[in-house]
Amino acid sequence: MKRIVFAVLFALYLIFIMSGCASAQWKIDRNKIITGSLMFFGGSSKGFNEKLQFHYDEFKHIFPGASDRWFNPDVSWQNKYKHGNSAEGAKFPLSTTMLVFTTDQYHLNNFIQRVSITSAIVLKIGQKQKFKYYVYDFIYYTICYQAGFALTYYPFKK
Repeated sequence: MKRIVFAVLFALYLIFIMSGCASAQWKIDRNKIITGSLMFFGGSSKGFNEKLQFHYDEFKHIFPGASDRWFNPDVSWQNKYKHGNSAEGAKFPLSTTMLVFTTDQYHLNNFIQRVSITSAIVLKIGQKQKFKYYVYDFIYYTICYQAGFALTYYPFKK
């Protein structure tokens, strides 16, 4: 837990330094707060998915009452099929394609991650700036994404 707090504080420190040293042209404005939050949310979804996929026992240790049918990817993937059987076909129209995110946490997390990142990109398109400011943006968004990932992945250690 100390490493997580340190990592988040260090990330905030880097953002603070970047906004002060980058010059008056690169600053954390409303757009960067919104898009940075979206990137953080996307990273959180990815971190949660990685925990569910590869360390479900650690997740279950923290949330013993969580439904395996919804959260455990080894079981929940069957939710998109009638009676949990792929031979019987889709549970409801589009449950295996466009609406798969409504069938289990794993697919919902994937949906949230993609929507968050895509939204952040769309909100950034059209801003003209010097190349070095794109580099600053890249660093800023990477920090936001990784902070979200870390805050949902690492706290679940047993």
